[in-house]
Amino acid sequence: MCGIYGLIGYPDTRAGRLLDVIGTYMRPRGPHGEGRHLEPGIALGMRRLSIIDLEHGWQPLKARDGQVVCFQNGEIYNHRELRRELQAMGAHFETASDTEVLAHGYAHWGLDGLLARLDGMYAIAILDRDRRELILARDRFGEKPLFFTQIGAVFAYSSDLLTLAALPGQDQTLDPLALERYLALHFTPGRRTIFSAIERVLPGELLRIRLDAPAILERRRYFVQPLGPSHSVTDEALAEFIEQAVTSRLVADVPVGVFLSGGLDSSIVAAVAARAKPAIDTFSMGFTSARHDESPFAHAVAEHVGSRHHHFEFRGDDFIELLPQVACALDEPVGDQALLPLYWLCREAAGHVSVVLAGEGADEIFAGYGYYQPFAPEPGFGGTLRRLLSRRTQRSDPERLVRNPYPATPSGFPLLTDMAGRRALLEPEFRDQALDDWESEFLVWLETARDPLQRATAADLATWLPDDLLVKFDRMSMAHSLEGRAPFLAPALVDAALHLPARRRQTGAESKVALRRVARRWLPPEILERRKQGFVLPMRQWLGQWFDPYPSLSSYLDGRELPGLCRATLVQRLDDERTRGFPSERLVFALVLLLEWHQSACDRILRLKRDYDLD
Repeated sequence: MCGIYGLIGYPDTRAGRLLDVIGTYMRPRGPHGEGRHLEPGIALGMRRLSIIDLEHGWQPLKARDGQVVCFQNGEIYNHRELRRELQAMGAHFETASDTEVLAHGYAHWGLDGLLARLDGMYAIAILDRDRRELILARDRFGEKPLFFTQIGAVFAYSSDLLTLAALPGQDQTLDPLALERYLALHFTPGRRTIFSAIERVLPGELLRIRLDAPAILERRRYFVQPLGPSHSVTDEALAEFIEQAVTSRLVADVPVGVFLSGGLDSSIVAAVAARAKPAIDTFSMGFTSARHDESPFAHAVAEHVGSRHHHFEFRGDDFIELLPQVACALDEPVGDQALLPLYWLCREAAGHVSVVLAGEGADEIFAGYGYYQPFAPEPGFGGTLRRLLSRRTQRSDPERLVRNPYPATPSGFPLLTDMAGRRALLEPEFRDQALDDWESEFLVWLETARDPLQRATAADLATWLPDDLLVKFDRMSMAHSLEGRAPFLAPALVDAALHLPARRRQTGAESKVALRRVARRWLPPEILERRKQGFVLPMRQWLGQWFDPYPSLSSYLDGRELPGLCRATLVQRLDDERTRGFPSERLVFALVLLLEWHQSACDRILRLKRDYDLD
């Protein structure tokens, strides 16, 4: 695990200085040291968080007599199997690092052959000196971040968005379509980032960049999750997929733990992990409000599996203290309320372990969210009629991601705002932007689904999961130099779960049907029979405390102006929300986070620009 970054086209002395600054800024991603590769017009670097081969796994790692130079942020979980296959082909390894497997794998199998074999979370940069190309690639489901930009004749990439936003000559204009999507979703999906001049490498996407006169030669998806007909998967096979996914993600040369909420997904991970590593550390977060606190269930699971459990409690005062810290830990805005408890939990866990496993991805692949119910099969004519009526009133078969008559995405995910509400919040020049190719490709892919439930869950797999949940998990964990892993995103498990018959995923009466059934071999009935609670927080009370020091909403907004947002409408909306006790708490929190993030980001960009100063 680390952070990677690079520049193509800067003069040597300037590029070295920029790498120094980026490396210092990204130190939390890799506190144990750095590595770099410099040659005329090429400057590539990384910060290392040592997880595998602590002594020798320093990057870059090379193959083909130094002509292949490889950097990686992440972990390749099947690197040992791939190493044995490469050794049989004559590859000679100098380390036990998974990154060296990437270098030799590229040299022996080529780019597509390598990427097709990987089970891991990764952002990869491979310099092919023979072909005079740089290759960037991101993992299949978007666990690790990777951004890039072109500034004149310079190409740059980074694991951190703000290091690119601050580069000399960079345009920091906010992207209107990304801002509109944020106001709808509280995150920015797809290729676009909040900055117009910076793009995101999509999950399962690769780029080839020419080194001489830098330009993108190729940009394509090397992996798109197949949808379509059901596959026959037995409970035994599904359980085996889960056990293999969890145990593969326990491999590390440092202590490993599990985030345990007490819900089904994290409880399964903890139970399977504890069988492989007895007395494994588990971590949970509770709340002073009994209505929002799941910690008794986490304690019950910890006792059942025999883990060494650590419990913490989040209070309203912690919200006030942590919100600015969380905003500062984000390189892109994500208005997810669970950011704050997760930030604290990561901080505490980092005092005990260097790697944590969590349950991210299970709801998307096994159909766990309540808003999927209108798409789920129900027995009998009455159930079918209710489903059709519900879909008609709630969805009208959305043709867009967020610009639909009913404020929901194709998954049924409820939006923060409808189209009229977003237009009111945006300045005129930010309204009614043309949609991008990514959204068109996304909607075409959804139409390959075999049934409404698969379509709905696939929509979240391509948006909510990579651009909210995994961003949240990555940024909050890496702020504390903690590696987060998501076993439910093992490719074989994802494919098996997505292709289960709809009735084995969700019905009108039960969610995650197949997952609950196979979990009987690991968990007690009281956990299996619980209804999904989710990470629900007493947000209205906390928002009231947040705004208490400000006599008016205008005074709060002073110094927090954000280009593109209409200040008058924003003041009116927030004032109305405050008067009524914040009924639209999701929207208000997303707006507060956006404003706090922007203020923090501007300060950080200014500091970076001063440090980048090459005069």
